[in-house]
Order: sequence, then structure tokens, then C-alpha cells
Amino acid sequence: MTQQPASAETPRSARATSSRANFAQLLAEPNLRRLWFSQLCSAAGESLALIAMPLLVYDLTSSARMVGLIELLLILPRVIAAPITGLLADRLDRRRVMMTADASRLVLVSLVPLTESFWQLGFLAVLIALGNALGRPAELAAVPSVAGPQRLVAALSLMQVSNGVIRIAVPAVGAAAIAALGPGPVFWLQSLCFIGSLIALRKLVIPRVTGAVTSLASTGILRAARDEMWAGIAAIRRIAIVRGVTASEALFQLAPAAMTVAGVIYTEETLHLGDRAQSAFALMTTSMAAGAVVGALVAHRVESRIGRPLLLALGYTGPLFLTAAFFSPPMAVIYAAWFCFGFLDAFAVISFQAYLAEAVPEELRGRVYAAWGAIVSLASAIAYSLMGVVTPWFGAPHTLALAGLIVGIGGSLTLVATGALRSVLGGSAVVTRTDRGE
Repeated sequence: MTQQPASAETPRSARATSSRANFAQLLAEPNLRRLWFSQLCSAAGESLALIAMPLLVYDLTSSARMVGLIELLLILPRVIAAPITGLLADRLDRRRVMMTADASRLVLVSLVPLTESFWQLGFLAVLIALGNALGRPAELAAVPSVAGPQRLVAALSLMQVSNGVIRIAVPAVGAAAIAALGPGPVFWLQSLCFIGSLIALRKLVIPRVTGAVTSLASTGILRAARDEMWAGIAAIRRIAIVRGVTASEALFQLAPAAMTVAGVIYTEETLHLGDRAQSAFALMTTSMAAGAVVGALVAHRVESRIGRPLLLALGYTGPLFLTAAFFSPPMAVIYAAWFCFGFLDAFAVISFQAYLAEAVPEELRGRVYAAWGAIVSLASAIAYSLMGVVTPWFGAPHTLALAGLIVGIGGSLTLVATGALRSVLGGSAVVTRTDRGE
């Protein structure tokens, strides 16, 4: 069975009208509101951990390499577990999968402040990463199922705006907590976020996946994983737009890796901010989030003028603003540059999420998202490992600038080289057959 994605078969004016659906109307639907609130809580927890984890590691080790290593430990389990977690997202009740992942992470992050060595923290990081690997494919696959095709872009924009607001407000709370208590206790705040997510998920209803060819009960999970683990990768390889955004996102991982590893060193050592370094690092994250909110709010209007393909390509130029760090300007300039990065990044995020949701059949989404996540996570692991080594050699300003140049120029070129832009501009992107992605 083949199916044209909405970007290829729906007139642009109709898409623009549907994408401007009022956020309040979306949230008036209880089911979508529950999913939105669950993901809002998850975003809040991630924002806290994003700031607290590298600072906690740096407090324990005073080493950029260890900051890179802990990020590696948070990434690799997602790569290794992807074949199983993607299959579970397609075959089991996605709500129960998300609740299991939230409950396990609730317990684990509560233990983080009690660690006394890097290796204790590393062990917990691996287990937390396994929880992330379990929950993320189900979370991503649930959005198009709950929102429906007509409201997909509007729902993705709502999620992006909300996540951006969270990433503005929450780092401020995290920075205050870190200043008063240190980075460790912040993870107790993250545990509260998982509680909020669990409450929201209790009554969430996700439409059942149709088209599954077998059941786990009849074949066994190991045999099913053996037979079908490559379905997601096969779909990524065949669908040009999915192939393109996967490659571009893999390259893009150099940017957040540099912002985390080199960003900590930049505020702690390059700028000699002293006691203000941790707050400055938190505010850099906040500035990018603020840009993402504004970008998400105007993305629909920009899309209606230039089209989604160019919106996607434009979004991938955002990392060029990281080059501002090369000149070690005042922090106000850095905050402005990070804001602009976030503004354009919102264009890329909304565009590629819509393309992924539209181009992949419902019954393959869990496996495609898991495979896509594994590829991007593997690239992220390599990027963090590289940044841990490169930053001490080149220095934080040069590392940030180099990463910005490579990603800002290479992202859009990758979309061209993989045929992704050509496929969507020409309306040739199609959904593959639904029988195991073949």
C-alpha cells in the first residue's frame, strides 16, 4: 500500500489553514491534553537534567572528558536497545510502555543525588538511558495517532512551543536550585516531573495500532525482534525525506555536543565567570529555548510563504550562530546568538517531525522512530566523545565555532545530497508498503 504524504497531496493554502488551528482548541480535547501534559512534564525533567548532569559530573571530576563520557553513557543504551524498544512500541499498548518507562526513571533519578563517585553516577545513567530508550519511540509514535493527520502540524507546533516555554522557565528554576543546593538535588525535582507525567498518562487513550502481521504472544519477542528489527532501517533507507532528515540530524548532533561539553568549559574557564559560571551556562540554554518558542510561533506563517521543504533547509542553518563564540564576546552577544540558533532550530524540528509522521505508516512508526533514534543517538555518542577530546585541544571557543560551521553548512547540503529536498519539492515522497516495511 502506498500513500502520498500531506505535503505532497494537500494544497499549501489548506495546509496553512489547518496548521493555524488554535492551541486552545487542541487543548480542549481531553485526550490530546493528557498527552501534551505528559510530554510537558518530560520536557521539564529533561531541561533540569540537561543543566544539572554536566555540572554534577564536572563537580565530581573537574574533567571535560568525563562530561563527554557521561553523555555517552546516556546515549549508547538507546542505540543498543532500539530493535527491541521499537518493536515494543508497535506491538504493545503504547500508554503502558510510556508509564513503565516513566516509573522506572522516577526511581532512578531519585537516586542520583545520593551518588558519591563518577562510576556510581555512570551506572545510574545507563539505567536511566534504558528507560529513555523504552519510552521515547512510544511517545513519538503516540502524537500522530492522538492528533490525527489534519491536526498534526498544529499539534507538533503546540508541543514545540510548550517545550520551548518549559526550557525558558525550568532552567531558571534549575539555576536557582543549583545555586542554593548544588546540582545533585535538582534530580529530585526531575522525579516530580515523572510523577506528573504518570498522572497524565493514567487516562490517556491511544488508538490501537492496525496492520501488525504477528503478535508477540504467538512468535515470542526475541524471534519477532530477529525477524522485524530491520524494518525501521529499511524504511529509512527507502523513503528519501526520512533518509535525508536522519542524515542531517546525525550531523546536527555535533552542535548540542559542543554546546554541552565546550559550553561548560566556556563559562567555567574561558570567560572566567567564577561563581556566575553555572548560572551563565543555564541562561545559555534558556536563551536557545526562548528562540525556539518564538520560532515555533511564526513557523506556520513562514511555511505558508516559502513551503515546508525550504523551512526545513533554513532551520538547519541555525548552528552557524555558534561561530559567535570564536570571538569570546560579552555574554549578552552569546545569549543573542543562542536565541537565533533556537529560533531557526524550531523550523527544522517542526518540519522534520511532520515529515516523519506523514511519510511512515502507523504500524511501522515505533520501529522507524526507534531506528531513527538509534542512528541519531549513535551519532550523538560519537559527537560527545569527540567533543570531550577536541575541547581540551582546541579550546572551547574554537570548538563551538567549528561545530557551528560544519553543521550549519552541512545540514542543508545533506538534505540535497540524499535527495530529500528533491523528493518533497517534486511531490515524490511516498509511504512504503506496510507489510513489514517491504
